[in-house]
Amino acid sequence: MTDFEQWCEPPVVNNVGKHAYGDLASNDDATGISVVSATLGQKYAEVDMLVHIAEQFGKHGVSAYLTNKFPTKKSARSGDLGEILATAYLNEHCGFAVGPSRLIDRDHQEWAMRGDDVLGVKIDTKTGVHLAKVEAKSGKKIPEKVVAAAREGLQRCAGLPSPQSLSQLAERLRRASDEDLADAVLRVQLANDIRPEMVTQMMFLFTMGDPTEFVKNDLAAYTGPIEQLTMTLRVAAHPEFISGVYEKALAHGA
Repeated sequence: MTDFEQWCEPPVVNNVGKHAYGDLASNDDATGISVVSATLGQKYAEVDMLVHIAEQFGKHGVSAYLTNKFPTKKSARSGDLGEILATAYLNEHCGFAVGPSRLIDRDHQEWAMRGDDVLGVKIDTKTGVHLAKVEAKSGKKIPEKVVAAAREGLQRCAGLPSPQSLSQLAERLRRASDEDLADAVLRVQLANDIRPEMVTQMMFLFTMGDPTEFVKNDLAAYTGPIEQLTMTLRVAAHPEFISGVYEKALAHGA
């Protein structure tokens, strides 16, 4: 659990037309670093593998293992943590199942992942299967061009989740023994039955700045049929927060 409630103010949500945007501000970066670092290793490696290494080689062995899993470049860590926090928010605050982290399957710690940043699924009483497609961006500042790039990412595949990413989501859900949801994803994918009303698009911005003006302009300009939510997570010192999370995770073999 990322437990945003432990280190963030309650989110403030506003509307632009029928779409929503929210602001989630840290009020205790140090606690945020501790909470997020505690489970960071599980975003890059299977839990049973980490347990096995800890039993056989101790925490030092876990740290050495994670050193080969965590990215070392600042930009890569920033991007990864933005995606990790977006996934946590989608799961913990929006009620979507997300399965194990897709970062576990990355071929190389410095390589960018392909496909949709984050996907989630839940069963909605009105629409049945409901999918979330998320584009995550992370940076000290989020300028207008970054919001535009996030919008471009959300609009790929006509704004719907890509078939490849849906297949991967179904596989991860089965890996987590969530067979019913995995089958629900497969049914709408294989029957080519995904409709805009079954999808929510979320833009998740992790930063120390305030991109509200660009967010409002983006939502006002969107004329498509898909439900929109943009969340901004603001921390006081973005680079220090990221480095603190990774270094603390390595120090404790998390």
